[in-house]
Parts: sequence; C-alpha cells; structure tokens
Amino acid sequence: MKNSFSLLEVILTLVISSIVIIYSSFLTKELILDNKYNQNIEIAKINILSTKIFFEKHKNELDLINYSNENLYFKGSLLLEKVKEFSLNNAGTIIKININYDDKIKQLWEFKK
Repeated sequence: MKNSFSLLEVILTLVISSIVIIYSSFLTKELILDNKYNQNIEIAKINILSTKIFFEKHKNELDLINYSNENLYFKGSLLLEKVKEFSLNNAGTIIKININYDDKIKQLWEFKK
C-alpha cells in the first residue's frame, strides 16, 4: 500500500512538473518573439530618426538626394534601405519630406530653410 501511494505521488509530481515546463517554454517562446519584434521596431525608429537628423544637417543639399529601388541615396552613397515611399517638396522656405520606412513608420517632416 505504501509503495503504491509513493508511486502515485511520483507520477503526479511528474505530470505537474511536465505541465509547468511546457507552459514555461511556451511563455519563453512568446517573450522571445515579442522582444525580437520590439527590437526590430526600435531599430527602425533609430534608423528613421538618424535619417531625419541627417536631413536637418544637410537641408541645403537636398537636391543631391536620390530615391530608387526602395533606397535613399545621398551623393550616390546609400543613406537608407527599405524606404517604401519617399517624397520631397522644396517649396519656398519650408521643406516637406514624406517618408514610409518599411511599412512600419510613416512620418511627415517639415524643415525651415
């Protein structure tokens, strides 16, 4: 009788610990996927912000910016990849730039000359 009760305890302990391990692994997997997605979004934000700062620094040389094949080029050098849409309106004293980066971030920037 005592041996059968001990065996039942071991089986029950194994079942409970297996359930805990399985759900812990699912939770860990979800956390890893969420962190990877958030990391990609933050990298995209950094890329778009650094591009905005670059445009502010070089607002007198905006005619040297070229957009082709979803890439932005400055003086023939690659500036930013994965740009889905880009438009530059240089009218009067205000420069308007509309940019869509990798369908994740869409922004409209306005700079004074």
